[in-house]
Amino acid sequence: MRAAAIIVFLAAAAAAQQRADLIITNANVRTLDQRRPRAQAIAVSGDRITAVGDAAVLKTLAGPKTRVLDAGGRLVIPGFNDAHVHLTAIGNLFSHMDLSDMTGAEISAAVARCARLIPKGRWILGRGWTDAKGLPTAADLDAAAGEHPVLLYSKDYSFGLANSQALRDSRITAPNGVISGAELEKVRSRVPADYASNWAEIIETAGNYAASLGVTSVQDVHSDDLFDVLTRLNQAGRLNVRVYDCIGISDRQKLIKAGVRAAGGSPMARRGCLKGMADGEDGEIAELGEAVTEADRAGLQVMVHAIGPLSNANTLAAFERVIVANGTRDRRFRVEHAARMRTADIGRLARAGIIASMQPFLFYSGPRLGDEYRHILNARARVAFGSDSSMIDLDPLPGIHAAVNSGRRSISVNEAVTAYTLGSAYAEFQEREKGTIETGKLADIVILSEDIFMIDRSRIRDVTVVTTVMGGRIVYDSR
Repeated sequence: MRAAAIIVFLAAAAAAQQRADLIITNANVRTLDQRRPRAQAIAVSGDRITAVGDAAVLKTLAGPKTRVLDAGGRLVIPGFNDAHVHLTAIGNLFSHMDLSDMTGAEISAAVARCARLIPKGRWILGRGWTDAKGLPTAADLDAAAGEHPVLLYSKDYSFGLANSQALRDSRITAPNGVISGAELEKVRSRVPADYASNWAEIIETAGNYAASLGVTSVQDVHSDDLFDVLTRLNQAGRLNVRVYDCIGISDRQKLIKAGVRAAGGSPMARRGCLKGMADGEDGEIAELGEAVTEADRAGLQVMVHAIGPLSNANTLAAFERVIVANGTRDRRFRVEHAARMRTADIGRLARAGIIASMQPFLFYSGPRLGDEYRHILNARARVAFGSDSSMIDLDPLPGIHAAVNSGRRSISVNEAVTAYTLGSAYAEFQEREKGTIETGKLADIVILSEDIFMIDRSRIRDVTVVTTVMGGRIVYDSR
């Protein structure tokens, strides 16, 4: 312990010339770094971690401009990395809210939550209300929405409920906010024509939501090409989550001709991955193998959706053919979902170095699932966890809960958290940049309300995020 403290002190002394921008102290740090698994404090300069260790030692790195964040003894871990999301679909969850069966107070709360996540000035839309459970007034909506115009449709779209901002912009007077007929059409016409396709606003919303859940990185497998939009958002300082943007394998020539390779880009926005599909059909091994061979030869990363014994077996067979054809290299093929894989094929997965990209909450189905994770980890295969959001919620804690509470031989909390951090970082060629709390890595850090390593496993899904730090910036703070 004394030797470790001396090492940290020397590192802190060496870094003292560059005072920390942020120090997280009074923390229960689980670094996931096997060489130094526990710590009390973290120092950050710019977007990087500059020291990890004893709180008293790291205190010496504070300067007059250093922000000190007291974790209050709470658990601090690396930011979560969701290895399988549909990014624009997540953002669009807040583009048109479902208000069915909500009371007036619940409608106001939903509007307030949306207002915290969407870009400034973006319209808040929803539908499904009836007046049976009461309605919020225009003043209630004003308090909830801030500077956002609001238009909420009734269940049959014949009435609307608007706040003062929307009414004022439309030059309409409606004291209680309820409108219909020509007035409703007038307010409706003020909603931007590109509202549902404004990818910048939709992605910004998704990033803000990710930050609220402690997710600092996502791997977008939606197959749409968002790289240019992501780059512009990042340059404008409006991107609060790191994104690895994947497109469909049928569009591989676009990346090949541009000379893009796996994981190319900046720490915030990268590309170079392709997604294919396997359905377990006859002839798909050859067809898939041809596409993967071409993409792999160009240095692109390939992932294939596979659910069920036959589709998993076909995917592995195609990958094995490509490895033989193109030779050994660090290519990191991935099987997306890898659900219901035969035990014999798990060995093939591990031997070929193929990553199992899995979504424990989406496929939460009792004993068999937990055994499947255990078999894969015992085979020493690489595992990355994600959600497949927006199929389910982006929140990683229900996923960790599902992984550790299923099966006769379920996995440990440490294994599940590692799969949702370092495992996912490895799956996108970023394990040297993130996934653990180590000196030199990106300062992607989350503070949780309770220690999920110590509490009863049945309570993990109820734990919440207190603070999220992404690249040294506090991008979410519930306090």
